[in-house]
Amino acid sequence: MNKIIKGILLTAVLVLPVGADVSSEMVNRVVEHELENGMRFLIFERHDAPLVSMVIAVRAGSVNEVTNKTGLAHFLEHLAFKGTETIGTTNYRKERKKLEDLDAAFQAYYNAVESGAGDSTVRVLHDEFKEKQAVASEYVVQGEFSNIYERNGGVGLNASTSYDYTRYYITLPSNRFELWCAMESDRLTNPVFRELYSERDVILEERRMRTDNSPAGLFYEEFNSVSYKAHPYGEPIIGHFSDMKNLARSDVRDFYRTYYVPQNITAAIVGDVEAEKIIPVIDEYFSPIPAKPEPPELITVEPPQPGIRRVKMDIGRRPMLYMLFPTVPEGHPDEIALDLLASVIGQGQTSRLYRKLVEDEKLATYIYASHGTRLYSGFLFFGAGPTEQTTPEELEQAILDELQTLPENPITRTELDAALARWEVSLYDYISSNYYMAYLLATSDQGNEGWQYIFTSIREAKKITPEEVMETADKYINPDTRSVGIMEVEND
Repeated sequence: MNKIIKGILLTAVLVLPVGADVSSEMVNRVVEHELENGMRFLIFERHDAPLVSMVIAVRAGSVNEVTNKTGLAHFLEHLAFKGTETIGTTNYRKERKKLEDLDAAFQAYYNAVESGAGDSTVRVLHDEFKEKQAVASEYVVQGEFSNIYERNGGVGLNASTSYDYTRYYITLPSNRFELWCAMESDRLTNPVFRELYSERDVILEERRMRTDNSPAGLFYEEFNSVSYKAHPYGEPIIGHFSDMKNLARSDVRDFYRTYYVPQNITAAIVGDVEAEKIIPVIDEYFSPIPAKPEPPELITVEPPQPGIRRVKMDIGRRPMLYMLFPTVPEGHPDEIALDLLASVIGQGQTSRLYRKLVEDEKLATYIYASHGTRLYSGFLFFGAGPTEQTTPEELEQAILDELQTLPENPITRTELDAALARWEVSLYDYISSNYYMAYLLATSDQGNEGWQYIFTSIREAKKITPEEVMETADKYINPDTRSVGIMEVEND
């Protein structure tokens, strides 16, 4: 289960009267509104301050990319801030022609490089491309999209791309809600992916910094790639360098037209608004967005893992161990029991692994476990750092040994209750935040479980017995089907 989703439940427990039907109370406060084009809106009124947070979740992430086009979802997220046909330009009619000329120049340069043309030809075509880029930039009003929000009191303007979703965030004074409708409906209807080539350079530099020149980043990318044989979850969200440097405007436009369809989009609105007053405004701005065909479904299914997968790299400044067991996608009946299992055995200083391997045996400097779920799969993950006297392989075996003692030392009701308490208390802040509430609602609505699940999952968690958690552990912790990543200290 998404950790943020877990957090929403605590406030329900704290702010409603004892004995109240918490789930029903919270669910009834959410107003659903769906347009004829399929776009959905979830409204949660909270009048503590004259602010409102909006999160738009699009069911489009790197999992939807294809070979040679990795990084598209993330690239589009960046370009979505570059404006529209009316925002970010001094004259879009003229700019459009210059962008077409620019793309043609890039294609000519790209084709020359790919065909092995001579250095002089490539140099001339590159210079022409840079010249067209400079001409197109003359029509750009830098940062106008974000500046409009900032001038109107907007904070937290940002976006993020994951494997399954792309999300766009903003918090505004509540009397600027109509501005948000105007801006975002325009962005969804008339995006102009200007400054594409310069922004691509920014992302390539981001990849160099966070992955290619980062031992931890490179290690994670390699570990993730061996954890999946067939599924696109094994590809990096930021994309492969060779793919990214060759992505064109047509690639971004095609991805946008395919996946940014109304039925793939939910907007959550949380804060100082009244649903009955803002719904007509929503209708005015977002209803004109045309309905579009359903995007293609993801066909690839990760096959059962037949054995141990292992990657070892000597690139780090300190050793590190990763270990992963395949589990279930979000919404699966075993999801919550796996969440609780991870909490008991590896979350916090009172967890079993921490007490045993960090405090008692001094084999690790840190250790943690988590259960993560996505739309199409999940994983029970362990991360640890060995002490100077311990090798990563020895620490790996120590974790396995401890996991194998579970049948003789089963999880108790006390441990399970403590896990539930940690779950609720540590994530209280999420529900108290307009932004995180909007994040939860929008994302969950586009997920497998539906937004109501965030209000009912704690009730379901409290029904789970220690015996059921043990059955889940036996079902998914199979040492013969694990993925292991070991990062050793770089050789001198």
